[in-house]
Amino acid sequence: MKISKLEEQSIRLAVALARQGEQMTLSELSAEERLSEALIAKIMGRLRQGGIIRAARGRSGGYELVAPPDELTVAAVIRALGRPLFNGCYTKASEPCPHESDCTLKPIWEYLQSAVAHTLDQITLSDLVKKERYVRDRMAFLHTGSAPVS
Repeated sequence: MKISKLEEQSIRLAVALARQGEQMTLSELSAEERLSEALIAKIMGRLRQGGIIRAARGRSGGYELVAPPDELTVAAVIRALGRPLFNGCYTKASEPCPHESDCTLKPIWEYLQSAVAHTLDQITLSDLVKKERYVRDRMAFLHTGSAPVS
C-alpha cells in the first residue's frame, strides 16, 4: 500500500481542523501545514465533495469538519477522495485480468485490503490530534489486542 501525497495532505488538513476544533481559513491552514493556499483550496474542495468538511464563504468564512473528530476516520478521509484504501492488483479496471479465473495472489490482496480497511477505520482524527507515542500505542493495541508495556 502506498499513500499518495494527496491522501497524506488531505489527512493532515483534516487533522489540523480537528486540532483547531473550529473553523479555519485558507491562510490559517496554509501557515499550519506549509502548503500553498491554491493547493489547500483544491484539496478542501475534494474533501467537501466527499462529505468530510463544509465550507463557509464570506468574511467569516472558512472550513470545518462536518462531524466531531472522534467520528471521522482516516479511512473516511481517503474514501472521500474517491480512492480505494488498498488495491493490490496491477491491472486497470478497463483491462481484464489474465489470471481472473485462477489467481493465487487474489486471496492475499483481498486479505490485505480487509486488514488495511479495518485498521484505517479504527483510527480517528481525534486519535491523530494526540502525541506520536499515543498513536504508536493505539496501533500496537489494534495489532495485538492488548496495551503495550511501557
